[in-house]
Amino acid sequence: MEETTAKQSQKSKTSTRLVKFVIVGITLALANYVIFTSLDRLVFNNKDLLWIDSIISCTLAAILAYILHSKITWKERTVTSYNIVMFFIWNGLLAIAISPFFTWLFGHITPFYEFIFNITQNIGLPFDYQFIESTGIFCLVTAVTMILNFIFYDKLVFGAKPTKEENDKK
Repeated sequence: MEETTAKQSQKSKTSTRLVKFVIVGITLALANYVIFTSLDRLVFNNKDLLWIDSIISCTLAAILAYILHSKITWKERTVTSYNIVMFFIWNGLLAIAISPFFTWLFGHITPFYEFIFNITQNIGLPFDYQFIESTGIFCLVTAVTMILNFIFYDKLVFGAKPTKEENDKK
């Protein structure tokens, strides 16, 4: 009976953590989007340079992500130098390799963006093709990285050490 209660408690904690992760993640995605889009429109303004937008926006979002996730999503966990190192190793890999790779990959589904662009034009929305394409790429990359982040953060970054409550009991 005690084992069932412990499993239910763990499921409840995981569900609560997932909700917090999604809320923080949406906030981070919006901040990342503003940075990414601003760089795309104002600084690099070239599809071939979207990978640079991705690296810069991911790096800035990673710093904010660590702060928010350690204070909100996994606040019951003890923060150690291990957490910090693992977090930034993962996010460095994400910013330098994984996100740019998916940015490149999703940049090649031009027919999808053309289809979305045609729909927006037919219903009278004022978006140009570049906006549709860069926003589509950003959204797809964000969806993939959010899934990878939750798994990595929960299992290896914040989930590998005892909780503050567990430390206090010792």
